[in-house]
Amino acid sequence: MRRGVIFDLDGTLVDTTYLHVVAWWEAFRRNRRDVLMLDIHGAIGRADRALLDYLLPKASEEEAQAISDAHAEIYKPRLDDVRPVPGAGELMRTLADRGLTVVVATSAPKDQAERLVKITGAEDAVAVLVHAGDVDKSKPHPEPVRQALDKSGMAAEQAFMIGDSVWDALSARAAGAACMGVRSGGIDTASLLDAGAEAVYKDCRDLLYNLEESPLERLLRS
Repeated sequence: MRRGVIFDLDGTLVDTTYLHVVAWWEAFRRNRRDVLMLDIHGAIGRADRALLDYLLPKASEEEAQAISDAHAEIYKPRLDDVRPVPGAGELMRTLADRGLTVVVATSAPKDQAERLVKITGAEDAVAVLVHAGDVDKSKPHPEPVRQALDKSGMAAEQAFMIGDSVWDALSARAAGAACMGVRSGGIDTASLLDAGAEAVYKDCRDLLYNLEESPLERLLRS
């Protein structure tokens, strides 16, 4: 049975969380909805429709689609400015070189997900990519993590999820996998631990520097 790591993408491997926050905020404003950036930030990590259901549960299908379309229009031109989170590519390569299967599970659509993975510079280390088109339900539902496990041939007890949001931790735990958090998406340590993360690091580089003392060591020793 394979052992490995399931990475979230936005906010974990690439520095996009606040680009999404601003894009959603502008999209809401265009559609005459005033939503605090603080609330938007807390919802990042869910797929578009799940995010809208969370923030605007009474929105009609037409309104939700208009806001989602506006977000895409505002966000996509900013992809050229996206940079990797420090240490992201190096961490992915290190884990792959040490025998772990590297998977990325994201709520981003396929074209964006592939583009963002390339920004890390370690796309060749990624064995499996699970994107929005692969699942019917987004995090915190366990389906994205279960798909990642099924596609990679990993058992839940032989996998770790690494993510920047509480939704990542909740999804991993619901799927029976362990989770670690990174603060590169702006969520605080206490919130990530409360959601089920075993340990929390500043970013991928911090985890890489402390790899031997991290919970991942038990997979590396197996």
